[in-house]
Amino acid sequence: LFLRGALAKSKNALPESDESRKLLGDFDGKVDAVRKQIVATTEGGAITGEERLREHTDHLYGAILVYEGKPGDYQIARIDALRKELGDVTGDFENLVTKDLPALNDALKAKGKEPIPAPPAKVAVNEQSLGGGNPAQEVLERD
Repeated sequence: LFLRGALAKSKNALPESDESRKLLGDFDGKVDAVRKQIVATTEGGAITGEERLREHTDHLYGAILVYEGKPGDYQIARIDALRKELGDVTGDFENLVTKDLPALNDALKAKGKEPIPAPPAKVAVNEQSLGGGNPAQEVLERD
């Protein structure tokens, strides 16, 4: 979201005739292609049947969660396969950020335009916002 928002902002700030708009649009297409490897993007929601990495992970999580026993060997193998797939997608995105984004920024700077900032490597998360913790302890502390 960070990168696509910055791309849209930069592209919208340029006149239609500016060549940099095409460069930004091409790069945005590459970023969107990586996103489509993770998330189902076909319009129509759940009824389209399109499944990507996020949906596969959701199905696996649900299957493990509802069964009271330990996960089966096939589920453990699926976790490993999904991890590898996520690693591949992460590598694709990192290549965009480390190779294509600097080239795009060099082209923008050469035309006197603002460069696109690289997305943060890690997103800061407030632990309390995750809803974790000890609910029993929180009940005792409430009064």
